[in-house]
Amino acid sequence: MDRWIDRTKSPNAGIQPRAQVLDGVVHCIHGPMSNAQADELHEKLYHSSPPGVMVVHNSSKRKMDARSTWEIKFTEQDLEGLSLPHNDALVLSLPFQRKLVRRVLVDQGSSAEILFYSAFKALGLSKDQLIPVEAPLVGFTGIPVYPLGKVVLPVYAGSVKVDMEFIVVSSPSPYNAILERNWLHGMRAVASTLHQCVRFIGEYGRQETIKGDQVASKKCFVNSVRGKGKAREVQSIEVPELLDETA
Repeated sequence: MDRWIDRTKSPNAGIQPRAQVLDGVVHCIHGPMSNAQADELHEKLYHSSPPGVMVVHNSSKRKMDARSTWEIKFTEQDLEGLSLPHNDALVLSLPFQRKLVRRVLVDQGSSAEILFYSAFKALGLSKDQLIPVEAPLVGFTGIPVYPLGKVVLPVYAGSVKVDMEFIVVSSPSPYNAILERNWLHGMRAVASTLHQCVRFIGEYGRQETIKGDQVASKKCFVNSVRGKGKAREVQSIEVPELLDETA
């Protein structure tokens, strides 16, 4: 009888999982979008692929640069020095416009880069530098939030600089800024919350790593839970010593 038994199949292969009953949906943060832009995006999604299928197109005709051919990986060595096990968010310190900004949350679940107004002021920026934004942020605090405006700032990570458009909001937060998918894609970087770092190929073809601050991540979580984020927003804007002013 053994010859009629397909041992490559799991004994539970024919069992369908029971559907879960959901009470609601928690959405991500999405950047400001006008009704016309939303209609255009909906039209593209409707005609581009069948329901449930996502098709990714290369919108640029240029060839991918040399960095796209490199392999990025994480190993057990990246866990050395970390407090394990952990469930910490990835929080970095990065230079924004010649100043080192600490407590920058890397959140891959949303599509809008956020700069909190207290950090905006600590960077030496003023409201007259803001570009008006008419549409609200969706899903930021559970209700639409109207930003103060937007601003483009250079963000430095190792040898790579990416100009990012930040939505500036006046809202209590334990973080100074939030970097989303746009920054990671612009860097062609891979973030790992487990390994507490962001890894990418630098301008000179070498793998570079920006390590997270696990202690800061834990403090931000505690401050968020206790509601003390507003009082601690701007304690860590510094002028970096090693940033090349000629870049």
